[in-house]
Amino acid sequence: MSGIDRKIYLETRSSLIDKHLPGTEKSQRELETEGIVYLFSDRETMERVASEIFKRGERTGAEDIADKYERYGLFFAEPIGYILKSDGTQIPLYYKNPVEHLSLRR
Repeated sequence: MSGIDRKIYLETRSSLIDKHLPGTEKSQRELETEGIVYLFSDRETMERVASEIFKRGERTGAEDIADKYERYGLFFAEPIGYILKSDGTQIPLYYKNPVEHLSLRR
C-alpha cells in the first residue's frame, strides 16, 4: 500500500530533526560518534520529503514497538540530501535507509 491512510503525526523533537540537518550540533555529534550521518539538503527539503511520504510513502517494515514508531520511505528522482562520512565523503541521498527515515508516530 502506498501512502499513509490513518492518523499519525511527524515526530517534532528537535533532537531527532537536528541530527538530519547540516551544520547542527546534533548532526556533528552524530558524525563524530557514528562515523556517518544522513542529512537532508535543508529543512525545506526535509519538510517536502515528509509531505511526500505522507502522500505516497511505503512502510519499510521496521518498527520500534517500545516507542510506537513506524518507518516509511520513498525514493526520489533527485537527491534530497547526502550521506556524510567522517572522512568527508559525501554520497547523494535519494532514499534513506530503513532505520534512518522520517519517524512517524502512531
